[in-house]
Amino acid sequence: MRLQRNDDREPAGPAGGFSRERIDGNAAPLRPHALRRWLLVLAAVGGALFAGGTDPARAQLRVDGQPDAVLVEVSDVPLQEVLAALGTKFNLRYRTDDALGTRKTGTFSGPLRLVTARILDGYDFAMKITPQGIDVLVLRQHRADGNAVAAAMPAATPPKGPPAPVMTAAQANRYEREHYR
Repeated sequence: MRLQRNDDREPAGPAGGFSRERIDGNAAPLRPHALRRWLLVLAAVGGALFAGGTDPARAQLRVDGQPDAVLVEVSDVPLQEVLAALGTKFNLRYRTDDALGTRKTGTFSGPLRLVTARILDGYDFAMKITPQGIDVLVLRQHRADGNAVAAAMPAATPPKGPPAPVMTAAQANRYEREHYR
């Protein structure tokens, strides 16, 4: 004898209680409360991207090649991200006191040292090339008129008056005897 159900309702959940997938391989449809939760998550993520201020569709960064033949394509990307990508791919290390927020756009190709120098155009920097990689010290950025935007350290003021004369040991001893009695 075969039992029949009296109604055509779907069970409250999957038979095993663990899987959302049906036997035929298709995912079960979302219930109204789950659908609302997903819409809330999508709205939150969309709002976060919108509030971020950058357009992820516009900002692009691509780094390819070998250290002797590098290809860097950037479109509206902060300089700090470009240097970080070069560091990840080619063991380029950099230090700076600047935020490196200048946005870069362009295509740069050639040996890593020349590409790095072209990317840092407008900055004072020092570069040390070793077999292990490249070390870069970024000092400061220049304005369009050629002057530095901000100095890392204020210039030391020269001492006022003529420099002190150099004394011999005998003169220093006599000076001490005369002034410390």
